[in-house]
Amino acid sequence: MKFPLSAARLWALRLALLTAASCATPVLSYAKTDATEKVENSAMTGELLYEILLGEMNLRHGEAVAGFSLLLDAARKSNDVQLYDRAVEIALQARSGDGALMAARAWSNAWPQDRKANNQLLQILIALNQVSESLEPLKKEISLAPDAERDTSINLIPRHYARVTDKKSATQVAQQALDPYLTKSTSTGAIAWTSIGRMRLASNEIPAALDAVKKGLAADKKAQGPLLLAMELMSKKVTDAEALVQQGLRQQDSTEMAMSYVRVLIELERYPEATEKLQAITRKNPKLADAWLVLGSLQFEQGQDQEAEASLARYVNLATTTPTDTSTRGLNQAQTRRAALLARQGKMGEARELIHQIPANSADEQRNRVLAEVQLLRDHRQWQAAFDLLAANHGDDIDLIYEQAMLAEKLNKLDEMEKLLRHVIAQNPSYYNAYNALGFSLADRNIRLPEAKQLIVKALTFAPDDPFITDSLGWVEFRLGNLGAALSHLQKAYKDRADAEIAAHLGEVLWKMKRQDEALKVWREGLNTAPNNETLQETLQRLKPAL
Repeated sequence: MKFPLSAARLWALRLALLTAASCATPVLSYAKTDATEKVENSAMTGELLYEILLGEMNLRHGEAVAGFSLLLDAARKSNDVQLYDRAVEIALQARSGDGALMAARAWSNAWPQDRKANNQLLQILIALNQVSESLEPLKKEISLAPDAERDTSINLIPRHYARVTDKKSATQVAQQALDPYLTKSTSTGAIAWTSIGRMRLASNEIPAALDAVKKGLAADKKAQGPLLLAMELMSKKVTDAEALVQQGLRQQDSTEMAMSYVRVLIELERYPEATEKLQAITRKNPKLADAWLVLGSLQFEQGQDQEAEASLARYVNLATTTPTDTSTRGLNQAQTRRAALLARQGKMGEARELIHQIPANSADEQRNRVLAEVQLLRDHRQWQAAFDLLAANHGDDIDLIYEQAMLAEKLNKLDEMEKLLRHVIAQNPSYYNAYNALGFSLADRNIRLPEAKQLIVKALTFAPDDPFITDSLGWVEFRLGNLGAALSHLQKAYKDRADAEIAAHLGEVLWKMKRQDEALKVWREGLNTAPNNETLQETLQRLKPAL
């Protein structure tokens, strides 16, 4: 049997063959940079070759430190790029940040114009959170980039520093590195200001991020980078961002930018404006399929059934006549929406038949089609039909079995629900939603409370920041009579996710603690978010507060 050799071992084997012919004669070493390939006489001798082979043997036997030291020493003696690269690779594999930094520094010092050497040094410094020391490698990264790649190199800077802990220092470093480009009234200047703006946003310097947008647009009024950053700020409800968005859009003739603006409007729940903008886009470009899909979905959400059907039908026609890579997903969404429109008209049979017509050429597509039909039935409270559909189609799919368990609860088949959830847990012991669902069900029925708490705590070990599981823990503490613990958990859950069901539970705990004004405030917020939420409505009907 043949075993594949690594690049380094092939290289060493090649040297061994050459050295066998004449150990006394210097061996040619080919070291490659981004720009040119240089051929230099190296100091490679039989002694150095032995050091390389010994280093590889140490690595093979798990002696990473010894192997690294031998290969880095050989790299320094031979000044060979491939050996420096190999030394960095070994240190990174061994998760030795200091070793990787040492090798990368040596490589970069030996080959100051080698872009890969400098990039490795930059990335390692950033990974080690040595932000201030990354300035010179960052400057060099930009300067070494070919003219055709410089804008891309600048654009990637925020991504490089995304995980550093000191965001403000990273922003200062980036601004110093980009200083020569910030005054340029070109696309490069606009991209440089966009990168600075994104880093300012990451460090929560909002006014400074806005200023970067202004300067980016001033550098190139048609640049898309500053405009996209302005949209991101607008989506975060930053004052004055929208004026910059409008300024940038006036200079654009880009459907892509117009669609990006629509997405921001939808995120801000400004549906009428988003609809109006989409109608303008479809008038200008009636063959833009995605615009019809988003428009139809918006019209559906706003109860404009006739308009939604027309838009979705237009999308289906365009997507089937000129298919794209995303057509299948879009067609599924469009057909599902059209089915929901039929169901709203009381035509459930026709609605389900339309879903059956959705292509399903793979197991995943078949699964998605089943879930679409289940959701249609759930939306119209046809619990039994949805339960039966899952029972006939779930096979060994634990996600579908879990969904069936949730429907069993709706049907008050609580023993069946528990049986299904325990089957899910047995098949996948880390399926935390099953622990949470079972624990919450027990707590909600005020039975087997210690077991319920144990199940919910187990779920939290897998998803400690999930607000819905934290809500369950708060609810079981409430059932146990631990009002202080219940309040603490529910306040955290509500802070993380202002959901109507969490509002119902938090409000009830506050009500029990005689903090009625706070309870009423939370319940009103819940009603504003989801006025028809079943849990909230049941709570209000039972406690009868004067809202």
